[in-house]
Amino acid sequence: MSSKGEDTVRFEGDFSAKQRSAILKFADIILRGRGQFAQPTGSRLEMTEVAVYQRKEDDKTQIRMVFEIDMGEDMLNSAANLHGGCSMYMIDVCSSIALVALGIATHRYANFVSQAITTVFHAPATLGARLSIVNNTISFGARTVSARTEIWDTTNRRLVATGIHNQMQPSAPKL
Repeated sequence: MSSKGEDTVRFEGDFSAKQRSAILKFADIILRGRGQFAQPTGSRLEMTEVAVYQRKEDDKTQIRMVFEIDMGEDMLNSAANLHGGCSMYMIDVCSSIALVALGIATHRYANFVSQAITTVFHAPATLGARLSIVNNTISFGARTVSARTEIWDTTNRRLVATGIHNQMQPSAPKL
């Protein structure tokens, strides 16, 4: 993970070495693999925390996953603030990795695609700010999964954006 490995990501909860490795490998493929779209941003995202826990309300297993990044020029809009599209990209990829991590942690491997991402923008973030992208899974069903993401400007101590990401199993292609 951006020269970070298993020894620099804080894993909390009951993860086997194989599960930790699978989570790191999947994240590396998504953030640094094939395709050029947003690669400068994705390649700088640093996974810092992965925690598996039982939600007290229903005793279901959930994941909290945190990424961090320093804002660069490639993330700015014309007003020199974090671009909304860049926010959406980080919500998409970071919550997707968290949902896959939940599947790995619970031995429920599945293939999902985005169905909807609902986003609220709260405050601007500017060049040089350190961002923390905090993802919490919400549900993991047989056909749909969802996660909530908060993007925090930790330099200026303010919430930048929140998003709810719903994913579904893709239908088979019709040939």
